[in-house]
Amino acid sequence: MKKLRTISLSLSLLLLVSIFIPVFFVKPAVAQEPIKIGVFTPETVGLGLWFYGPWTKQGFELGLVYATTMMGYDNENMTEAGRPYEIHYYDTQGSTSYARTQAINAIETDGIDILVGGTSSAVAATLAGIAEDYEKLFFVTPAAASSITAENFNPYIFRIARNNWHDAYAGVTYAMDENYLNYSRFAFLAADYSFGYDGVESMKTLIEDRGGSVLSIQYAPLSATDFSPYILNLQAVDAVSDIEYLFIIWAGDFSYLYTDLTSYDVASDMEIAGACIDILSMNLIEASLTPPATYINSTGLCLYGYKLPNNAVNDWMVAEHVTRNIRPNYNIFLQTYRVPELFTASAFATAQFLVDVTNEISDLDTDLMINYLESGVTINCPKGPTYLRPDDHQGLAEMYIAKAVNDTNPASETYNKVIAELVETLDRNTVAPPIAALWNGEPYVPGGFAPPPTTTTTTTPTGTTTPPPVGFDILTVAVIGVVGVVVGIIVAAVIFRKR
Repeated sequence: MKKLRTISLSLSLLLLVSIFIPVFFVKPAVAQEPIKIGVFTPETVGLGLWFYGPWTKQGFELGLVYATTMMGYDNENMTEAGRPYEIHYYDTQGSTSYARTQAINAIETDGIDILVGGTSSAVAATLAGIAEDYEKLFFVTPAAASSITAENFNPYIFRIARNNWHDAYAGVTYAMDENYLNYSRFAFLAADYSFGYDGVESMKTLIEDRGGSVLSIQYAPLSATDFSPYILNLQAVDAVSDIEYLFIIWAGDFSYLYTDLTSYDVASDMEIAGACIDILSMNLIEASLTPPATYINSTGLCLYGYKLPNNAVNDWMVAEHVTRNIRPNYNIFLQTYRVPELFTASAFATAQFLVDVTNEISDLDTDLMINYLESGVTINCPKGPTYLRPDDHQGLAEMYIAKAVNDTNPASETYNKVIAELVETLDRNTVAPPIAALWNGEPYVPGGFAPPPTTTTTTTPTGTTTPPPVGFDILTVAVIGVVGVVVGIIVAAVIFRKR
């Protein structure tokens, strides 16, 4: 009897252990771990670029909401597998050295999984190097230097935002097309850093390819408040060579520049390139001019204006600014209008692509994410269907020729403000930059990373993805384990009682 009782006890304990042991071997569900996103923008200083920061934040946050609820997914600010998107913001101060320190700390200390931002092109180039060193994806927005996805490319860089070549195609089309201005003699006044250099180079290439000539190039520091020497140089060249059209390639505060252009009456010597830039800058320029000088009717390239695209995604983004009371320029002169600004759309689209790839590759395997993003992804974004080109990781979207007008609609959020009015939409293929991506000195060839999974994901007819099945939740398994322990104890008690 004692032997039988011992056997019964052993069997009972074996039953208990067999039920309880799996609890210790089940891996906690990855779905509960946040995806940490580091967004890098200038906040406190940065050569006039600091006010771009809120537009990136607002666009990216709205894009996350849209992408996780309106693109075939239904789990706001989370992946379908339940991983929350956790955004960390970092102030770059517009400094490459400070941005480098911030990025390294973000990765090593905060555990950032994916980098986003880089308002200044110089800062973005620095962040790109960090991303490569740590093998982290870096979504560039809104930095536009074409070199980032050309000679300074690396496979961890992805840019849904436009680059200098998009501006060049739109600007040169308006300046040289016989249906528009039909000019052939040009000059440049540009910012003295990578955005300015790449902008001049791309436009100069297109001008010369079309038989035009560039007569003068003037570079001024982004911190300049006196443009006299550069303007005097331009006027000296004009006196000899008759410049027809002056391209301006600038960022941040335009008011000093346009004040000096007006003071020196440059417009009487040559036409100053029109462009529909951000709402804030166009209105600051208008306020700085002495009538009859005006920015109204200025016509030329435009990368985004909230009334220009004609699609449901842009409509949603515009409407949500009112619904959520998003005022992109409230921190500057208490501007109260609630509409997307110049760089809101690119940040929004960046979030869409980020959500897409992190749902497709739920464990954030970097090689798999790169390979997926190189598979020819197209997503409907605020600027229409946007294609991520595998060859250089550059997003291709439509551009615009637009005219600056005064908004005369009393019901409009921008009533009595200078805004962009559409003249022509330029197809994404018409403005596509040339492919020039180099990695380690060689032309980049996409598809060199690990192949994408073929058994864990499926593609729906709408082009969105169904995520892989999620593992057992640790809480559920723990409950089962506890129940197993209790059952085992009861069984043991019953057996002993009968003996």
